[in-house]
Amino acid sequence: MKSFKEIGIELTDKVSYHRYDRFYPRFLESLRDKKFNMLEIGYGDGGSLKLWKEYFQKAHITVMDIGIEGKDDRSKIIKLDQSNKDHLQIMVDEMPKCKFIIDDGSHHPYHQFITFTKLFNELLEEGGIYIIEDIECNYWNSTSEVYGYEIGHFNFMDLLKQYPDKINNELTRGNNSLNLSSITFGHNCVIITKATSEEIELKSRQYRFKDQLL
Repeated sequence: MKSFKEIGIELTDKVSYHRYDRFYPRFLESLRDKKFNMLEIGYGDGGSLKLWKEYFQKAHITVMDIGIEGKDDRSKIIKLDQSNKDHLQIMVDEMPKCKFIIDDGSHHPYHQFITFTKLFNELLEEGGIYIIEDIECNYWNSTSEVYGYEIGHFNFMDLLKQYPDKINNELTRGNNSLNLSSITFGHNCVIITKATSEEIELKSRQYRFKDQLL
């Protein structure tokens, strides 16, 4: 069985340019022999879909893209816009729960934020994995454009950097309403896992050192 790097190097810049193969296998390798639903936002030239179909040979893959649609036996491309909250609601209403969601869409920080907030909370399964690619645009100046959208002043990374405190909410009294389990920052990507019901129950216990908190 070929590795993520071996499959991706010829198909997509996820490996050839971004080198996401340094991070993804540690989260995704355990899913390779399982049946599950996944969603990728952004079709591009189709190389990414080919990667996932070979890497996850039992998964059903849905792609959300602003400009194309189609389907075959194991994949479907839905023509919807991630910058449109009504379109995100359609995905939640019409798709089965997903074990894995990856955002390689517009790369716009605000679009990444509204997509994550909606789909992580309402479409991702317990214990699921959510990846946001191309976070570099959060570091561009506000008048820069990505795919025709001006970056503006919203910075999603500023919010993501607060998530370790939210995960450790029994220590920080943060709000973990998204049921975050873990967050990993890699070069140009963020990988977030969703808590299982067991983890949620664990976090709901009385913190035994509450008298020591600042």
